Amino acid sequence: MRMSERRSFLQAAGALALSYSLPLKGQTRFSSYPFALGVASGYPSPDGVVLWTRLMGGLGPAAIPVRWEVAADESMKSIIFSGETTAEPAWAHSVHVEVRGLEPDRWYWYRFIAGDAASQAGRTRTAPAAGAEVARLRFAFASCQQYEQGWFSAYRYMVRDDLDLVVFLGDYIYESSWGREHVRKHDAGEPRTLDEYRARYGGKAARPHRENVAAP
Repeated sequence: MRMSERRSFLQAAGALALSYSLPLKGQTRFSSYPFALGVASGYPSPDGVVLWTRLMGGLGPAAIPVRWEVAADESMKSIIFSGETTAEPAWAHSVHVEVRGLEPDRWYWYRFIAGDAASQAGRTRTAPAAGAEVARLRFAFASCQQYEQGWFSAYRYMVRDDLDLVVFLGDYIYESSWGREHVRKHDAGEPRTLDEYRARYGGKAARPHRENVAAP
């Protein structure tokens, strides 16, 4: 290959690589990382789970297409199910996907993609088949989280113990502020409207207490 041909080839290859790295025309672009609230899964059955996420970052009133993928491996190379849904502003751009057709009693990995951004990969597990014998069932429960008062370090051990199921029995948040031993404080008062509750759940109205220096 002559020098001029080689140069033309490299220029074309570089342009092709750049085209894959840039958002497509008409693709949603975000002012900040849209998956800052993470991903979650729940309601496991022997053949399926529910996947969740919520987009963030000055989205306005537009509905945003979101792709979801379920893989058999942690590297997300073996995609076995995928689809597209819509994050609607009426639901604060949250997404719920009910996945069916999975195998019972096994781990899967999943993620969401919106515009030029991809979420972290989450791990989920289906329930055992009805009547099946299982070697173990390790689970934990959580209850009544007063966000101002706790470090919630037990969650670190829940992850370490490689549980099969986590059950939430109580409140995710408390609306009111009470007690004296606060490790963080809410910047806003008690939520009463839908937007205020969404802000509280999203962690927008919370800041570290100035008297604290480090978590135990």
